[in-house]
Amino acid sequence: MAVVELSGSGVDRQAIDPRLSIKYERWDDLTDEYRRLAGRIASFQALAEFVGVVPFSEWIAKVPDYARKQMFLAKMQDEVGHGHVMARVAEDLGENTREQILWDFVEGRTKLLNIFHYGFDSWEEIGPAALMQNSAAIVQFQSLMGGTYLPYVRALKKIAVEEGFHYHHAMDLTHEVLTNGTPAQRALVQQAFETWLVRVLGYFGPPDLDTVEGNRMYQVGLKVDANETLRQRWLSKIIPVFQKLGVEVRPELVRFDADEGRWVYSGIDFGELKRMLAGGGPRYQDWIDTVRWSLVKNEPYRKAARRAAA
Repeated sequence: MAVVELSGSGVDRQAIDPRLSIKYERWDDLTDEYRRLAGRIASFQALAEFVGVVPFSEWIAKVPDYARKQMFLAKMQDEVGHGHVMARVAEDLGENTREQILWDFVEGRTKLLNIFHYGFDSWEEIGPAALMQNSAAIVQFQSLMGGTYLPYVRALKKIAVEEGFHYHHAMDLTHEVLTNGTPAQRALVQQAFETWLVRVLGYFGPPDLDTVEGNRMYQVGLKVDANETLRQRWLSKIIPVFQKLGVEVRPELVRFDADEGRWVYSGIDFGELKRMLAGGGPRYQDWIDTVRWSLVKNEPYRKAARRAAA
């Protein structure tokens, strides 16, 4: 089975940017702006973890065998746990509670990245989609671990270990379908790869190498690497994995330009991506409705817990 090495922070700016050498704990004398920015990045990640599990939850009853269902449930449990870990980081900074983080999403005050606007149309799609999502998250986390807010960094290190399990589960699922599946199933894997490759390329955000120095998240060291740097790093790790699995990587979709020393990719319209994020993708409203239903249904239990803790 194909395996990719995802260890190591891969941080480029650490050695050359003195801002990244100064680290902060929660009890340090943080400026209001730094506290707000750190809370924002932790809240945003908490929301992504909470909502990111919803598309997978639709498939619990459809998982084809018991062992795979156990792995599927373990992944979902981990993701919800990751959300609570990050929500606690935000709460300790005096930012929104985890309940408010979810209500901000439901009521439209917070938007999520593009990959959280979609669901899965087939079982065969889940493996390749999750493999790309998890590997992209790991590459991103490895960069953010070089940031300046230590409680957030420690939380990332815990989460990244479990993301490694999710990555290998997704790779095993993809390998299983490609090895034991019918030609039609293998074709669905190929289709899923091409569909989700473009989506995850967009996940890293628009190229910002020319504007990164004007971004406060970078200036205070909460973010480390530019979007394009992370996108290129991810491609260098994930494309060989799919090639070893037997998936065709068409050069017109993505290829490595040895002369330029970079990956050349196609299919991303960042203007259209921005419009989709503003208006919502094909399943975005479904996820909003699901989270709203959960908040309303469980409000009596949260009230009882708050009374007991008072």
